[in-house]
Amino acid sequence: MPAKKPLDYLFMPKSTGKIRKQRLERIEKEKKGRKIRKMCIMRGKDSEEDILRIGKRLKGGERIGIVTFPLHFKKYENIIKKAQKQGRFPRGIYIEGITTNQTFKELIYGILGLVEERLFDGKVDYQKNRKRKTLQKMKNLAKRIIDLGK
Repeated sequence: MPAKKPLDYLFMPKSTGKIRKQRLERIEKEKKGRKIRKMCIMRGKDSEEDILRIGKRLKGGERIGIVTFPLHFKKYENIIKKAQKQGRFPRGIYIEGITTNQTFKELIYGILGLVEERLFDGKVDYQKNRKRKTLQKMKNLAKRIIDLGK
């Protein structure tokens, strides 16, 4: 098997409990197989903020990896495409999903996230600037019910 190409950045969404442990284990596995220049924990209030913050760090031409479950990575890809169209994320970035296992709870959360991205194809922005507050409250409620952090 050929060696994996090096990454300029490896990003991990903030998390707790079992999810954090699983992501950290995946990072350790990834570090053994390739060179990673810098690792960062995303600290935005949600996925849109995470992508906007990443976009501020990048210039273009970098290779990045995002450690998360498959449907969450798909949501990140959708947000990046929207942000690029709006000039808020640089083009020419190679983005790789460093996937972890996906539990049933994460599957449900991922589907909700993808549905949100399809329904609201508006501007990618920080939470405080968004007008869709009701949707945000519904997402937060769903997240508490699903209990992803435990």
